[in-house]
Amino acid sequence: MSNAPGESGPPNPTNPTIPGPKIDGIEITQGIQYYKSDMHLTDPSDQKNDNSVMLVASKPAWVRVYVSDFSGSGGITVTGELIVERNSQIPPIWKRVDDVMGPLPSETISVSSVFDYATVRSDISSTLNFIIPQRYLSYNLRLRANIWQVDGGNKNNPDATYSSPLFFVMLRQTLRLRGIMISYSGIDPNSGPPPTTMNLDAPTTEDLQTTAAWTLTANPVQSQGSFSSAGTMDWSTPLTGIATAPGGCSTEWINLTAAVAQVKTNDGNRTDVIYFGLLPIGTPIQNVGGCALNGVSIGLNRDQVTMAHEIGHAAGLQHAPCNVPGDTNYPAYEPYDVKDTPNASLGEYGLDINNGNIHLPSAKDYMGYCFPQEWISLYHQKKLTDNKNFGREQLELSVSPIPGLPDPFVWPEYFQDPSSEEPNPGDIKIKPQNIISIIGIYNKNGQIEIQSIMRIFTLPKITGAVETSFEARLLGSKEEILSKGPLMRLETFGHECDCEKEKNSKNSEGPFAFQVIMPDVESGNSLNIVDTLTGNDGGQIVNEIWTRSATKSPPKIGSFSVEVSRDKGLAKWEGEFSSPYGIKFSLQFSKDKGRSWNSLAVELEKNEHQFNINEIPVGDLVFRLLVHDGFLTSYKDTQTVIPKHPPIISILNPNDSQKLISGRPMRLYAIINTATTPNLKTINFHIWQIDGRQVGDGGEGLTNDPLETWVAAPGTGDHECTLIIGYEDGKSIVTSKFTTIDYNR
Repeated sequence: MSNAPGESGPPNPTNPTIPGPKIDGIEITQGIQYYKSDMHLTDPSDQKNDNSVMLVASKPAWVRVYVSDFSGSGGITVTGELIVERNSQIPPIWKRVDDVMGPLPSETISVSSVFDYATVRSDISSTLNFIIPQRYLSYNLRLRANIWQVDGGNKNNPDATYSSPLFFVMLRQTLRLRGIMISYSGIDPNSGPPPTTMNLDAPTTEDLQTTAAWTLTANPVQSQGSFSSAGTMDWSTPLTGIATAPGGCSTEWINLTAAVAQVKTNDGNRTDVIYFGLLPIGTPIQNVGGCALNGVSIGLNRDQVTMAHEIGHAAGLQHAPCNVPGDTNYPAYEPYDVKDTPNASLGEYGLDINNGNIHLPSAKDYMGYCFPQEWISLYHQKKLTDNKNFGREQLELSVSPIPGLPDPFVWPEYFQDPSSEEPNPGDIKIKPQNIISIIGIYNKNGQIEIQSIMRIFTLPKITGAVETSFEARLLGSKEEILSKGPLMRLETFGHECDCEKEKNSKNSEGPFAFQVIMPDVESGNSLNIVDTLTGNDGGQIVNEIWTRSATKSPPKIGSFSVEVSRDKGLAKWEGEFSSPYGIKFSLQFSKDKGRSWNSLAVELEKNEHQFNINEIPVGDLVFRLLVHDGFLTSYKDTQTVIPKHPPIISILNPNDSQKLISGRPMRLYAIINTATTPNLKTINFHIWQIDGRQVGDGGEGLTNDPLETWVAAPGTGDHECTLIIGYEDGKSIVTSKFTTIDYNR
């Protein structure tokens, strides 16, 4: 589960009597790593063994070989090799990995007779660098580095050899991201008068994947994420209001919380994914830059660092203490911080595996609010390792390939209770059931504003919520309680909140969004919400603050159909729909005959809805129309075959508007998402091009593996990266743009 302990140890020269270049040690890193930490961290409690940051499976690693010149002459030019051996079974059979890349960016380095720790660690040109591809980062690894002088040296008789301890790479973590795709159709507050209307389309799963590039790179997760859509929702109000309390959210953000809660409920309230609401570029946002909403992270399309920040919250991270109240356990890394005064420092040297860029220990963690939010710290790296929110899996030694990712459109046998801290679910199992969901706003005047009442098959748990003193009840004809459930305050945290303090608060002062989930046992005669108070005599006083009578009869659905034309689907329905509380429609689909239900759309008011079939799986699907009349829900199913369509492909590096250093290593990195095309298991070929010139031919491959290779970044200027992928039914071409600059700039 963890890397082998121990210091790097002394070099092991082949000819110890002859002064010359020596290997001081190696560093193997996927983002941040300890290496001779006692040479820069002054607090002994911060110092750790070399390479003691745990590696995760299926993510590439850089190996830096540190070389010194014991002869004192200086100016020696050396090169070298890295031999990587891997074992995946018992009894062990070690096999050499043939396609380790390096040395990069240059095949040689000039070794100085004067060793300066900070200079060497902060510049990859000072070390011999090798890259182990993600497909070999698993199970047991052992490394051996050999170096020899360019002038007069001999690869077969190296000047120095260094053998590493064993590395046990047995933890695989996966970013499982479920996108809530939000369109915006509302006023532009910066236009007019009179203000104009903006119509911004909802982002797509491809956008979700591209926006997650930085999260996949910086965090301890495998390179291949699981991405899927929880459908779309419309939004029409600018997010420009003032926070209702210091560090809080505006009324507009709180209303968005209630809307997002409906999507989650329609999607099963799943606990095996991280929900992320993706707003289109250009959505009006002012005053409150963003909020954490009801266990749903939210941000703008292509805002990669903000996504990482919000996903960090979803994975249990608090803010790093820098210009914002933060985690009280975050350490002060001396000498980069004043003693006992943490300031969001990284604590060690970070390395971006996409390009070799070094992040200094004094740089700031992305969970703080000192800018730039540069990288992940030692502290947060540890907290995100073996993290239940990242689909953690402990690998077992086996000759069989590592299993692929589960189908995001099929529910697992059971879900883990989100309130449980157990590393393994064991007997802590929850399953979907028929429930009544009540979603609304408790306003600042103490009044209830109902947004949605649904009867639906979903998980009976609400993540990211705090129980209040209020309770909702379903009453029978004799006012007897048929079912009940607590009113849960849906968490909304502004970026400058003291989040941990707020999470522990039972405060029921408005405004806040809320949700009630209670068993759906029968139709009932009325619903109410009560507040139970304690009287002066110690007795309970039940105060009813909201009530609603049953509608006369459930909605009657006449016809429901789903038709497909090219890349669009059209759902249409007719029936007898009337209610004093208004009628709302929602859509779901299932690929396993009704066992798992996936959200397609919510809060619909018209009798039809068009959707993009590329966002849902191919094959036989069951579609469900749900009609909510504010008290009862009716539904009707229909079956439709979704025809074949291309997989969802994203180039994650280089990505749009990125600036890279000319001549430095550049990772060409893409993922093929076949969740919507599950029968596509292999590709026939893939070709990388830079500015129309072929730079990499990966040949055949499995679709559940990311596509990656490293090349030298081209000369300074603007460039286009193209990926061409061929498969059984055709080919796909995707592109991204990037810019290279000179190192001295």
